Order: sequence, then structure tokens, then C-alpha cells
Amino acid sequence: MGEVPRYNMNRAIAKEMSENMTVRLLETFFAALISLIWAALLCAQQPLKPPVLRTGATYQGESQKSKNNGSYDVDEDSVVRVSTSLITVPAVVMDRNGRYIANLRKEDFHIYEDGVEQSVAYFASVERPFTVALMLDVSGSTQSQLSQIREAANTFVSRLRTNDRMMAITFDGQIHVLTEAEDVSVIRRSKLHIPAVTDGTVLYDAVDFTLKRMAQISGRKAIVLMTDGVDQNSAATLKKTMDGLAEQDVLIYTVQYNTLPQLPQRLSQIKNEKARRKVQERLMKGYATSEPYLRTLAEKTGGRFYKANDLSDVGPAFEAITSELGVQYSLGYYPKQKSGSRAERGIKVRVRYPNLAVRARDSYTTSLAIARGGGN
Repeated sequence: MGEVPRYNMNRAIAKEMSENMTVRLLETFFAALISLIWAALLCAQQPLKPPVLRTGATYQGESQKSKNNGSYDVDEDSVVRVSTSLITVPAVVMDRNGRYIANLRKEDFHIYEDGVEQSVAYFASVERPFTVALMLDVSGSTQSQLSQIREAANTFVSRLRTNDRMMAITFDGQIHVLTEAEDVSVIRRSKLHIPAVTDGTVLYDAVDFTLKRMAQISGRKAIVLMTDGVDQNSAATLKKTMDGLAEQDVLIYTVQYNTLPQLPQRLSQIKNEKARRKVQERLMKGYATSEPYLRTLAEKTGGRFYKANDLSDVGPAFEAITSELGVQYSLGYYPKQKSGSRAERGIKVRVRYPNLAVRARDSYTTSLAIARGGGN
């Protein structure tokens, strides 16, 4: 009988311990719940980090900054112009034999602005369509070669991919838009008509006009200009077209063909000797500046200059251009140095592998720094 009180006492102690443990568990639970609620309230008072926007597997940029910081998250197909913006740099990589190098990665590239290395914030491979503006000089100096010019243009169109887009422009004394930017597959089903030729050559006006048109087009883009390089009566100046280059993210390829052998025949049609000498003097000045001008257009934008002594050489040049457009890289960075007043800044692009050369634009202007925006 003495064991019953002890048994009852043990049960009472066990019950009390169980109740105490339950109370402690409830206290711990409510303390944790209060902590979670408090942490959530704190987070609600702080701005959330926006997600990183990526386009497929090619965009390797950093998370988007707020608009108050003057920067935007940019996808591969977008053009915004802001004070602190992504500077995009199209680039082509070749070996010493002139063969194009594909399959490079973001970490293989180094970008320098005014000698200071930048962080590569954007990297895109090259398997995307591009828009190209084909500019054909059909002025009086080319009249005897119009059939060859048409053939060269057809060769160029035939070498583009069906999902690329093309704008066709001819110029003489006027500018003629044969077709706005259209899918190559559509252009191949139609026939481009070159209008009747007018006197003069508005080369600089045509370049200025095309640069403005291409600035309205997003995505990868290039201008292919086929001309003898001699301007006669443009309202725009050589300097104006050159000044606009630093504000563009378009590659320019120039193909110069030689019309100097036809000059005596053209001059012979001018009966007045004084007028003939005046025209000859003006044209000779134009021929003197033609090659330096076309070379600079190409070099300043990261394109390439081709010289064709005969129009039969234009086909191979077009083949080389279309091949090159298919193996470009697109790089981008946010400048480490803040933009001040309008100024031109130098760009250098390098790769880490030896014996490879990079061709890319060499400068941009700070007040109109180019980032990407819009759809392709």
C-alpha cells in the first residue's frame, strides 16, 4: 500500500513536466513567429532588388539598376539613350590568315575605354539576323556600268540569309529608296527598279540620310556603300557625315570602284572649255579625297574598306562582307568614368588568345552614348 502514493506522486511530476515542456514549445513557436513577422516588416520598408533580365543564354549582364541611378536593364534587342548607358560594341575576330573566329566566350574579351579596362556587362553571339542598307551610286560616272551594278546588287542579295533584312537605296543627283527594311525572302521575290538617273552625285547627303534611317532600326545593322567616292552637289558636308559616326552603332562597309578612266569621255561632253576645266578641277579634288573618306567611314565604325579596280571585283567583296556579318560578336559595358560634357572616348577591344586580331569601333561620344532598346 506504501507504493501507491509514490506512484501517484510520479504521475503528478510527469504531468507537470509535460505541461511545462508544452508551454516552452509554445513560447518558442510564438517567439519565432514574431521574429518572422518583424523581419517581413523590415523587408517591406526596403526596395526589392529587381530580377536579372536575360535573353536566352547569351545575355550575361548584371541586375537592373533603378531609373534614379540613370541605368536600365537592357535585353539583346533593345535602343535607349541615357546619361549612364550600356555602350555596345560590335566586334569581329580574325586570325593572321584573315579567317573569322567564332565560338568565343564573354571571358575571352577585354574592353578598354581611354586605357581603363571595363567590365563586360553584355555579350551576344552572332547567330542573329541583321539589317543591312545597301547603297548604290548610280550617278553619271557609272552610267556605262549600270548593268554590272545591278548584277553586283543581285549577288549581294543572294548571299544574305532569308531572315536578314535589307533596305536598298540608290543615289545620283537625288536619293531613291527602292525598298524600306524588308525580309530578304520578300525582296528576292520582287525586282528592284532603279529609277531614271538625274544629274549630280549627292554622296554625302545619301550617307547622312542612311545613317539617320538606320538609327531608327534596332538590333544588329550595317551599311554597305558601293560608290566611286566622289561627291558633286550635296547639301551635307564630308565633315557632317564624319561627325555623326561616333553617335552610331552601325557598321559601315565601303566598296570603291574606279571611274577615273571614264572621266575624259564625260568631260568631252562639256563643250565650253572654261566650264570643262572647272568641272575637271572639282572632280579631281573629289577623286583625291574619295579613298580617304571611304576608308575612314569603314574604320571609324568597325567595318572594312574594299577597293575594286573593276566592277567584276565587287562580287568577291560582297561575298566577304556577308560572310563577315555572320560572325560578329556584340559586346557591351557600363563606363566606369562618369560622363561629363560632350566628348569623344576611345575604345579598344582585345581577346586573351595570341595571334588573333579584333576589329571594332574605336570611339563614341558621351552625350549620345548608345545602349540597346526595342525589338528586333
